[in-house]
Amino acid sequence: MKKILLLTFLFSSYCLQAQMINDPSFDSKVLQPFYKNNSGPKVLIDGGHHNFFIQRSLMNPFIDLVKSDGYNPQIDSLPITKKHLATYGIVVLDAAFPFDNGTKKELGDMKAYSKEEIDHIYNYVNKGGSLLILAEKSPFINAMESLLNKFGITASYGTIADTLHQDKKFGKNVIHYSKENGMLTGDHPILKGRYASEEINHIVMITASAFKGKDYTNLLPTSSAAQMGNAGVFTPVEQGSSVGLAGKVGKGKVVVLSDTEIFIAMLFGKDKVKVGMQMPEYDLKQFALNIMHWLSK
Repeated sequence: MKKILLLTFLFSSYCLQAQMINDPSFDSKVLQPFYKNNSGPKVLIDGGHHNFFIQRSLMNPFIDLVKSDGYNPQIDSLPITKKHLATYGIVVLDAAFPFDNGTKKELGDMKAYSKEEIDHIYNYVNKGGSLLILAEKSPFINAMESLLNKFGITASYGTIADTLHQDKKFGKNVIHYSKENGMLTGDHPILKGRYASEEINHIVMITASAFKGKDYTNLLPTSSAAQMGNAGVFTPVEQGSSVGLAGKVGKGKVVVLSDTEIFIAMLFGKDKVKVGMQMPEYDLKQFALNIMHWLSK
């Protein structure tokens, strides 16, 4: 099954890579920065583990956004060690993989992060660090499973299909979260923001996997209408009840999301469809900022 999963994903993503470019119209300016004059925390954006979106510069809009908010983001490919992690206030791990996309035919039991690296990351958070994990769908989430398990999170593979809460412009694998449709009901600071103008009213999750974590706040629950698709075989949604978790681990904080596309601002395909933080109908830009603000406190 793992071999089929990987072959299917690698073929489709390889064909689409040339059709994924950053949208130059994205406005990364923040009118009321959380920090002034680049005084915010240093943010490590891991680029040393064959990170799909980093390798294609698709995280650049997010980097520009947090810079405008006063943070100091750095893409870093140095080994993950206790000493190195200690220099950062927030760590972002995005779509990590054990090898470059398209260079092997089978994932097998290979993992994106070694046991030693996972221990360093866990200890960093436990002692007060903040961590954002963008796990993505299979096979990325398979490769990051050991990391998630270390933080008490289990994952479903595949992608969610929800015909009841879908964004009809994109289809059943793009889930619309709003107060009107009952999918945004929490009062977590990430959803509420600092002011009324920062409250999250509409977001989407695109082709997302799903998680369970009993000690976390379920920011973005899956609905009873959702189904998990895995290599053409649908499995019960009970295998994962969330596409967005937030919680405390020791003295630190963790946010886990199953989707990276909400942190980018790209033009997709030959028709250059807008996907990400620049979509005007959604609060994805503010959602990204609210996550960073909560991790900073």
